[in-house]
Amino acid sequence: MSAISPIKVFSFFLLVLVGSLSPLVAYAEPSETIINNGSSDNRVDIVVMGDGYTVAEMQKYRTDVQQFMQAFFAQEPYREYQVYFNVIRVDVVSNQSGADHPEDGTFVDTALDAAYNCSSIERLICINVTKAFAVINRSVTPAQSDIRLVIVNDQEYGGSGGVFAVGSVNSLAVEVILHEVGHSFGFLGDEYGGNTCGTSEPSQPNLTRVTTRSNIKWNYWIDPSTPIPTFGGANGVPGLYEGGGQCDSGFYRPTFNSKMRSNNRPFEQINTEQLIKRMYNFVSPFDTSSPSSSSFTVQRGQTQSFSVIKLIPLTHSLDVTWFVDGQVHASTDTFLLDTATLSVGGHTVDVLVKDKTTAVRRDVQEVLTETRRWDLTIEAGPTPTPTPTPTPDPPSIVTETSSNRAIALNLVTMVRDPFPLETLLNFSSDHRTRIVVFAHNAQLSPSESSSVVTAQFELGPQVVPVQVEYVGPLIGATGLTMVVIILPDSVVGPMDALLSITVRGVPSNKVLVAIKPP
Repeated sequence: MSAISPIKVFSFFLLVLVGSLSPLVAYAEPSETIINNGSSDNRVDIVVMGDGYTVAEMQKYRTDVQQFMQAFFAQEPYREYQVYFNVIRVDVVSNQSGADHPEDGTFVDTALDAAYNCSSIERLICINVTKAFAVINRSVTPAQSDIRLVIVNDQEYGGSGGVFAVGSVNSLAVEVILHEVGHSFGFLGDEYGGNTCGTSEPSQPNLTRVTTRSNIKWNYWIDPSTPIPTFGGANGVPGLYEGGGQCDSGFYRPTFNSKMRSNNRPFEQINTEQLIKRMYNFVSPFDTSSPSSSSFTVQRGQTQSFSVIKLIPLTHSLDVTWFVDGQVHASTDTFLLDTATLSVGGHTVDVLVKDKTTAVRRDVQEVLTETRRWDLTIEAGPTPTPTPTPTPDPPSIVTETSSNRAIALNLVTMVRDPFPLETLLNFSSDHRTRIVVFAHNAQLSPSESSSVVTAQFELGPQVVPVQVEYVGPLIGATGLTMVVIILPDSVVGPMDALLSITVRGVPSNKVLVAIKPP
């Protein structure tokens, strides 16, 4: 018989050890985000769990949750602000279906121990809060449980509030949940009466003992013509109605009948306002903004883009205002700053996003408003290198090939030099000889006259300015300009004189022209 391998013996004991510990391992229940409107960092997250659903009833549970949340978000203000919420469904399996009914001796084995007749109140359903928190801690992150709901798989009407809002699958259960979430999420008080009366001013925003109009918490909702206290049964009329906080007298509620008093009623104005403000305790009016850095430097003359991505309620839009150094510049979601309009140094850019819903009349803490600031340093940009003014090409008088003798012609006879200073063969009364020379880079613009062209002769040591009579293009010769010059008054004997012209102050080459006395 062969010896037993030490490795096999160790493996055997390891399996026994793991098997003995396995019942102690806690596994997370499956979860699914069934409504995803954005990051949990900027949403109100509702986590929904079920109790009394067996493995075979999981599809029914998923359907119940879907229908329940549709009914939840069908009512205001959750309908208007539904994009402010995410919903995570956690699939909790029970060994048996339903809930305990101690009043008739019915007890079932469920995951969260849901039971009617809690505190001897037949329709009050309690759950095991410790077990419910254990499920949440295993299945979702702390940021995903702003509102906690438990749906109990039992058709009998009932529910409860507290850290978990509990409701059955009865058709009115969503009303119970909305009422209880009004307590736990909205910090609202009950608006029905009873015999539980206190003596101090209640902390809830929808209850008061004050009867002086100007001191009532919700006085800004009360029309001046509405009597204080308020009598009658008109719905939706803010006033001061006696009865609330489970007390029939001495406590007052803001409207005749709301969801905090009865099922199948709206929350009404004051409660709706409070619920919206509570949403903004969890949610900023905008998700992101850019640039991400709050402090940076830009060279003067550059542009800088800024933007926000704001939340979008169902039927109205949030206002966006951009400020530069405290002055309003734009009211769009994006803003392009032209730094050429700013001086070198420090500046601020602010964005303000605000929900101006008419459902909120007073926002002392300004929770419906969010701002962000950027500190911007404008620095001088590099001094641009000036573009040099191009030097015009100098005019050039046309000469004979391989010579500096001008191709010059008598204007009348078209005879080459030498030219007499005077001649009878012209059309001028002064009988002075006119000659024509041809030049490159001497063209005039349409707005210029021949006065921009001057000419001179160098007669030995003497420099004699001469008159330019005409400047114009030579027809048929692109780029050539005719320049008509009147010869000087006198010369001492025949000679080769040096002729030059200037165009707009730029001198030409010097060329030889033979001239002689008359």
